[in-house]
Amino acid sequence: MMKKILVFTATYNESENVQDLLGDIHHFLPEADILVVDDNSPDGTGKILQELVDDDSRIKVIHRPGKLGLGSAHKLAMKYSLFHNYDYLITLDADFSHNPKYLSEIVSNLKKYEFVIGSRYTEGGECDYGLIRIFISRTANLLTRLLLGIKLRETTTSYRGFSCNVLRKVNFDHIMSEGYSFFVESIFRVVRETDKVFEFPIHFEDRRAGSTKISKTEIYFGVLTLLKLFFIRIFRIERKQGSKENETIEDMTNCDICGSSFCSETYPSTSSFHKSEKFNCTSAHHNSHGRIVKCLQCGVVYTNPQLSKEKMVEMYANIVDDVYLENIEAREATFSYNFKKFLHLIPPRGKLLEVGSYYGIFLKTAREYGYDVYGIEPSKDAAKIAKEKYNIETLAPTLSELEGNTEQFDIITSWDVLEHLTHPMQELSLVAQQLKPKGIFAFSTLDYKNWYPRLFGQRWPWMMDMHIYYFDKDNIQHMLEKNNFELIHVESYCHIITCEYFFRKLNALGVPGAGIFSKVIGNSFIGRLKIPFSFGDIKLFVARKKTFSV
Repeated sequence: MMKKILVFTATYNESENVQDLLGDIHHFLPEADILVVDDNSPDGTGKILQELVDDDSRIKVIHRPGKLGLGSAHKLAMKYSLFHNYDYLITLDADFSHNPKYLSEIVSNLKKYEFVIGSRYTEGGECDYGLIRIFISRTANLLTRLLLGIKLRETTTSYRGFSCNVLRKVNFDHIMSEGYSFFVESIFRVVRETDKVFEFPIHFEDRRAGSTKISKTEIYFGVLTLLKLFFIRIFRIERKQGSKENETIEDMTNCDICGSSFCSETYPSTSSFHKSEKFNCTSAHHNSHGRIVKCLQCGVVYTNPQLSKEKMVEMYANIVDDVYLENIEAREATFSYNFKKFLHLIPPRGKLLEVGSYYGIFLKTAREYGYDVYGIEPSKDAAKIAKEKYNIETLAPTLSELEGNTEQFDIITSWDVLEHLTHPMQELSLVAQQLKPKGIFAFSTLDYKNWYPRLFGQRWPWMMDMHIYYFDKDNIQHMLEKNNFELIHVESYCHIITCEYFFRKLNALGVPGAGIFSKVIGNSFIGRLKIPFSFGDIKLFVARKKTFSV
């Protein structure tokens, strides 16, 4: 039986090369399928690829919304090849530095070996680099052999062939490297699973057109990757696997933003079960979260697997949040402070709907500014108190249940809600339906690319069970554009909290003595002092609905 072969390349600004490259690949391997991942090349590479796809069913292309990293593109290709039951995966650069004439040789060698690499530095190999780049490249390969014990003379090129049998043995979720460091780490993982490896000589040619994309930063991260892998090799250190989810968790969830099933684990689960108290607005369960993954197709970070939307709504419906009620003055100060930031962007009067209105504090504030206010809130207790205490009308538990005419609101707001939803894209679509043309959608949500989560990683306080999606500005802008919005304003969102609550949160994060101090100051003058709190990891976004569909 003929083997199923997938040839993969990643592109960014390769419009001058890509059509000829794909033609040459099929010249030497006419039976192969080709997968191309393009990171939204501004030079039109994606458009050229789409035209080729329309003319040839053997060509597959995945368009990503931006530059998400060379390593993630290769990881996506590996998972794609396994999902579609290919026998061999061959990877190469898109700039013709890897001549397609060697493809048939790779296939021939894969019949005997599980991993094959085209080598510049084995006997008979050639490289067109200048002296400085050859020195850097040879040094990197020498260090790899010495530190990692890999016998191959070439480890830093992407001209490689894999038996998909060996790919199934490798846990590619353990590979955290991006860029060119990915090539070293992936080989390190492969040779730990098989000794059937082979390198053969190639002539590595300088790119035909365009410019090289390797940078000094890549070299820096390459050194860090080598040191990390050296310690893994010597001390056999590996990332621990998280505990298995409870049986109420459903099957693995596709990314809601792009629909892809291809993701890579960022952090294993630290939670054994979802409990309703973890879903309070003032939850202190900061060290408990589900399995955190990154979508390899659009780059959004999310919890996978997830509870169903119905189960989530049920859990939120039963929330009673006494701590929130104890801190109402601070909540009022928070909403008033942030409301003033975007008042100049919204009409001075009109119908305002808040999605996730909770106990009605923001709507109370908005009504004081003259707006006709309504809420959407699943918590029965919160909706009841909002009505009794502030005469706030809650229209429905969820936006999808809202009855009546569309395009009825001038403004829709949603504070710290989007990250809680299992279907944020659907929610944005519903928001667009309810807004009048040129209506304003103002909301706050997490910014995962901020310095704070990048520095603290899994110990970032907002990584918790109640949060399902972890966005960044690029994700948000892409999602808004897909739902007929234009992003018009972004700035940090500021929470104002009491001193007592601040120390209570520090205690939840494990800061020694914080819990005792929280109890000591209690409801005293010091305890009631208000503190503005913002690290920039929560952003305020303001978007305007377009008057036409895109």
